[in-house]
Amino acid sequence: MSSIRWYGPTLLLLGTLVLAMLVGPGMVRQIAKSYEGAQIEQVRKDLVENPTLLTLSDAFKDVARVVRPSVTSISLLAREPRLGRLEGISNGSGWVYRYFPDFDADPGTYTDYIITNNHVVEDLARGRAEQAVVRFDDGGEYRATIVGTDPKTDIAVLKINRTGLIPAALATDPAVQGEIVFAVGSPFQFEFSMSQGIVSATGRRLHDARINSYENYIQTDAAINPGNSGGPLTNVRGEVIGMNTAIAVEGNPQATFSGLGFAIPIDLTVNVVNQLIENGEVERGYIGVFVNDVDFATKQELGFDGDGVLCEPVPGGPAEKAGMQVGDIVTHVGGKAVGSAEELRIAVSSHPPGSEVPVRVWRDGRVKTLRLQLVEDPREAGAPTQTSRLDNPFESGVASPATAAGLSRFETFTPGLAARLGWAYTPGVLIRLIEDGSSAERFGVQRMSIITAVQGTPIRDLETFAQALGDVDGDTLGLTLKQWNPLGEGRYEAREVQLDTR
Repeated sequence: MSSIRWYGPTLLLLGTLVLAMLVGPGMVRQIAKSYEGAQIEQVRKDLVENPTLLTLSDAFKDVARVVRPSVTSISLLAREPRLGRLEGISNGSGWVYRYFPDFDADPGTYTDYIITNNHVVEDLARGRAEQAVVRFDDGGEYRATIVGTDPKTDIAVLKINRTGLIPAALATDPAVQGEIVFAVGSPFQFEFSMSQGIVSATGRRLHDARINSYENYIQTDAAINPGNSGGPLTNVRGEVIGMNTAIAVEGNPQATFSGLGFAIPIDLTVNVVNQLIENGEVERGYIGVFVNDVDFATKQELGFDGDGVLCEPVPGGPAEKAGMQVGDIVTHVGGKAVGSAEELRIAVSSHPPGSEVPVRVWRDGRVKTLRLQLVEDPREAGAPTQTSRLDNPFESGVASPATAAGLSRFETFTPGLAARLGWAYTPGVLIRLIEDGSSAERFGVQRMSIITAVQGTPIRDLETFAQALGDVDGDTLGLTLKQWNPLGEGRYEAREVQLDTR
């Protein structure tokens, strides 16, 4: 009896296992599938009822609704020689800008313009295209004429004969890294497309090949492709914060969206657009300074812990006349903070010639405000004798082994400059710029170092420096430097380097 009682449960268990093997897997799968289906249904219900998602989606749809009527597609037409008819040769985007020439006038009196990139309509301005056609979301097409262009900021203004347009709303606050944005335009002729992303960064430069270009781009990962140029970049309120202009191509002119798109900020756009509408051209003020970004070593030497631009006044220029001195650090122009040479340049250029602008400078631990009377920028007026020095203020003018090694923008180190910077004087040439990735950078040469000898030949000034460079033969450049050492007991220490010039 005991043996039967012992085997009975075992047989029952084995039978259950066999039965499970025969019918269990299907039942298990059915149960699992039913459970998964119930879970999916619950998640779907949660999504449908989620007020945050509904609010976000509705907000995105609202942005599209308010922006779309003010966005245009722009096509350039040229006559096809063999067929004798107009054919489309390029396309881009634009947006409606409502301009009040008299802000005290009746708000009901206004004129509408179309804003786009200069490169979108450049063929028309140069006579390579015969017509520009602006097309709206409602299907209306209108022939446009050019009001004015500014290649240095890549901005152009068009005008069409149409009333009742809905202008784009303009943002009053600058773009901020991380905020949600929308790029609208006609990429690859897919008209009135919209993409979404964030502001990846602000204050970007692309080192545009256009001479004297003004660059202060908003970087975004919202999809921007050929055809988006000239279209608006908006915030979550549907306000234009910038104009889509460029993408990073990494040496491939056929490249498309890679998550690196760039837009011109709205404040710069509006400043240029208003001048083009009023005058047909852009006038930029000039204060007359040679500028340099303030790096860590310079801050340590001067005891300066803020943001600003190291300046030297041009003899006889507005800055010198207002009392600016060598070694002054400009921190604000017209109340706007500047932290780089490019920011200073853009801030100054936003004021017209003849205007008086307050400029705040840091000097020997104290802050002073100078009032500068701006004049016309000589580069805009076409003064060839000054252009090279103003564009590259510390350049020696000699194509040389120093350039090949990654060094440029030199300046004679004078007793006066040494006194202004608070350094001990030694004859030589000051290095103002070192190219990223160059031999000089790899060997640890620092900006603001003083070249005292070339291949053993003593250097006193730019002239002796150029002569010594002319005698260099071979693939290396031997320099004797006085260079700041943050870990040493003295501020500057002598060192010798052999730089590759191949």
